[in-house]
Amino acid sequence: MNTTRRPGRHRPPGGANPIAELAVIARESAQPAMKGAAILAAAGGLVSTLAPPAEAESQSTASANAPAVTGPPATTWASGQTAVQATTVPSALTSIGFTRPRPGPRSAAAKVITDVIAEKEQQAAQRAVDAKREAQSRASRDLTRRSLTKTTGTSKGASNPAPSASNPTPSASNPTPSASNAAPSATAGGRSPYNWGSAGQCTWGVLNKWYQSEGYYPGGWTGNALVWGTRAANAGYTVSGTPRTRSIVVMQPGVHGSSSAGHLGWVTAVNGDRVTIIEMNALAGPFNYNTRTVTDISGMRYIYAP
Repeated sequence: MNTTRRPGRHRPPGGANPIAELAVIARESAQPAMKGAAILAAAGGLVSTLAPPAEAESQSTASANAPAVTGPPATTWASGQTAVQATTVPSALTSIGFTRPRPGPRSAAAKVITDVIAEKEQQAAQRAVDAKREAQSRASRDLTRRSLTKTTGTSKGASNPAPSASNPTPSASNPTPSASNAAPSATAGGRSPYNWGSAGQCTWGVLNKWYQSEGYYPGGWTGNALVWGTRAANAGYTVSGTPRTRSIVVMQPGVHGSSSAGHLGWVTAVNGDRVTIIEMNALAGPFNYNTRTVTDISGMRYIYAP
């Protein structure tokens, strides 16, 4: 007898092979989404076909005695067959060649080995470099201080000479030097670990110049520029009406264009009654320095650096 094999899923009785049918479905599905849906549907039908039937009584007894299982509910396909739970799907797909990639073992975190000896040597070298820089900065400040003091003494002596044969009688225009005409000795006051002036203003600018010259910030008072003379004296610093280098000049409101809050400058040179200052937030505006020479007049006092 000749048996005609027709294309499709029609097979002679007893000739069905579920695994072969799954492979055919997977191969003939054109789109990945259709392929996955067809495989899941066929897998559900396959498991339902292979599962042995159970009596209603035995099923109810097994359900009563079986432990509770949590998981997604079963899905019913259009064919009326119940699909397997999601936890059994991967094993069914594996039987036709589909495998779920497994993550590889996690690589251990790389350990950083620190050379303690080398690290200590680097720290010691850095400390030596810092100490050398500090010594150079201190030497530079001392040299500048001696130079400014010498220049100031020479200028004051030239502008205010002692009586001589050519000038025997002192006059109001050329007085004899005296203790009242000389700058008093300076005393040290409080210190601050930081620049406490208002950023960009004259207060911040003069404190920065003081630090560059002396290596520390003066402290012990606060307030606008016009009160610095009185408050610096209360903090222990020498405040005088005689101009001197390495000092902060305090100008009252209106003096040389000062605002209602007063103004401050760092004195770099004195020649008679002509005082050269470096100031911030004046001619150059906030955060910028400029240099100018002004005349020492009433309303100007000087806070000496010791």
